[in-house]
Amino acid sequence: MSDLRFLEELGAEFERIGETHASAQRSQRGRRPWIRVPRSTAAGIGVGLSVLFVVAVVAVAVGVHSSSRPVTGAPGGGVSVVFRATALNPRSPLGPSLERSIDILRQRLRSVFPGVQVSRAGNGLVVLVPKSRRADRARIVALAVPARLEFYDWEANALTPNGKPVASQLETEDPNAVSISQGSGSPAPGSPGAGSMSLYDAVKLASKQAPEPRSDNGRPGPAYYMFGAPGSQACKIAAEDQSTVPTVGAHCYLSGPNANKQDLISNLPNGVNASEGETLLVPRGIVVLQAVPDSFAHAPAMSSAAAEFFVLKDHLSLLSSDITNPQASTDSAGNPDVTFGFSSNGKNEFQSVTSAIAHRGAFVSGLGHTFNQHFAVALDNQLITVPSIDFKMYPNGIIGDPGADIAGGFTLQSARDLATMLRFGPLPVSLVVR
Repeated sequence: MSDLRFLEELGAEFERIGETHASAQRSQRGRRPWIRVPRSTAAGIGVGLSVLFVVAVVAVAVGVHSSSRPVTGAPGGGVSVVFRATALNPRSPLGPSLERSIDILRQRLRSVFPGVQVSRAGNGLVVLVPKSRRADRARIVALAVPARLEFYDWEANALTPNGKPVASQLETEDPNAVSISQGSGSPAPGSPGAGSMSLYDAVKLASKQAPEPRSDNGRPGPAYYMFGAPGSQACKIAAEDQSTVPTVGAHCYLSGPNANKQDLISNLPNGVNASEGETLLVPRGIVVLQAVPDSFAHAPAMSSAAAEFFVLKDHLSLLSSDITNPQASTDSAGNPDVTFGFSSNGKNEFQSVTSAIAHRGAFVSGLGHTFNQHFAVALDNQLITVPSIDFKMYPNGIIGDPGADIAGGFTLQSARDLATMLRFGPLPVSLVVR
């Protein structure tokens, strides 16, 4: 099933997201400095950008595999949702990971739905929200994502079709490297059309890379994908299951990403056998991320031919654990936002990575052009934004002492939900709605 299919249920809420707030230049000391974002990206997301990043309100909903199976009603009224779980770390036993996930999810949901019950059911869990409405289902599912918020040095990690990092090819102005780094015409960096690839091509490229296991990997193991051959019966069945039309001459998405083959096979569309698909293994240290869509309210599903992807080395600069005290708040104009600080390590790492990005931007911009460099923010398998570091404004990076805020495009509810996700941290399991 597509990671993003259930976002359609949230469309009405997110259609109310307004135009992005205009960015204001702020001094580095005493205020939260802002990083420029290409307007095409910011407008599509519908939020402003402060020190760190833009996070679309819908982004918190990315990462749970949804099912067309209707939610069950709870005895005596309310909503009950059943999930099947898979440990994100293939070397970790499911039991302890699931118990920890139940605790985190219970805390997340109790801040929104008092009286919620979260319990284990075999290799999954059941969420029961008494006295709730069917309309609350989308919010329950949105709060059940792993919610791994990850930060990358974009050019140092993004790969061109030759498998080399963008940063290593900018000095020679390799066309593919420049497209991924600077965008391609109107498409901004990280967007579809700015050096992106189809899912099959991206996974194929990723599968050819050597493993790079390191302590800074965001994913503790490999990822498995399965695709159907062009024109195959498996692709026809998958298209019916995904409510899409097979693309002539193209491989179709069948399943993934999963941490093991068992889950990969169990997530195949009904009527498709594993023998009918091509299994590709993305090694540890490499990751495939979906491009920032033009509109998160109408983001294409992973299985859609319109979805585009990038391949990155999975070496993180910052983690969710580097963020402290996330709170729903309001900005100077009274609009809802989310504020947070950095841990001591987070402050150091943030200035270190933004300094390295700024220095690289100055180095590669010496021949009559300006190549501002970027960092990328991803939530689970979805790129959220790829903002630039203005090396002239911040030649030595950006200090993290003032903290940061995520501003613009929020309702009070969505700001509280995002703060809740960040406060309690990521789940160690991936959940599939049964």
